Amino acid sequence: MNMKRKRRLNALGRYGIILFWMLFTLLPIYTAFVASLTEYQNLGKSFLYPTDWAWHNYADVFTRVDMSSFLRATFIYAITASLLNVVLATFAAYALSRFRFRGKAFYTCIIFVTQVLPQVVIVVPVFMMMQKMDLYNTYTGVILTILATSMAFPILLMRSFFDSVPFAMEEAAAIDGCSRFMTLIRVIIPMTLPGIGTAFALSFFRAGVNIFTLWCLRGTRQKPPLRLALPV
Repeated sequence: MNMKRKRRLNALGRYGIILFWMLFTLLPIYTAFVASLTEYQNLGKSFLYPTDWAWHNYADVFTRVDMSSFLRATFIYAITASLLNVVLATFAAYALSRFRFRGKAFYTCIIFVTQVLPQVVIVVPVFMMMQKMDLYNTYTGVILTILATSMAFPILLMRSFFDSVPFAMEEAAAIDGCSRFMTLIRVIIPMTLPGIGTAFALSFFRAGVNIFTLWCLRGTRQKPPLRLALPV
């Protein structure tokens, strides 16, 4: 009887913590939903439920602004940067995971430093470099900047997935006649698709909400992405 009661208390504690964490995580989303159904002059008066139930706000988003252009610009930035991010990070992570070379720990440390370095530190030199290279106010300049500032995390993430693949799998592929590149394509990548998918998803969302880079490097030649257009 005591064991059953103890198990129930343990289960109650675990589920209680999970429920609290879910509420804590979903609260900002719910608050944003309530704000989206509230008239502008009534914002901040109630956080528990909408005071106006202004469903027309959602219709106004698509009727008052050129939403299709904003979405197209967002996907150009996010998808292009994410695909390049995953492709380049795959080769870099595989090299860090499988190859042995001098300075490997140093290069890994440099990659980590670029991940924690605030973007405000590099925005001025990046801005000047893009102007000298005639890439300011272009899709290419923004995508390259997003790529350079967000590639560290996919590399470190995918390296951990590559480390989990037994080296015996590569040895077996080499015995069957596969080159190093074909081993990566046919053996390693299929076994680490969850990690690659995670890296792509995180890169996509990070590129879509990278306001600082988009605001500093995007001029007036292109339509603004959705993250910059909605506040306007």
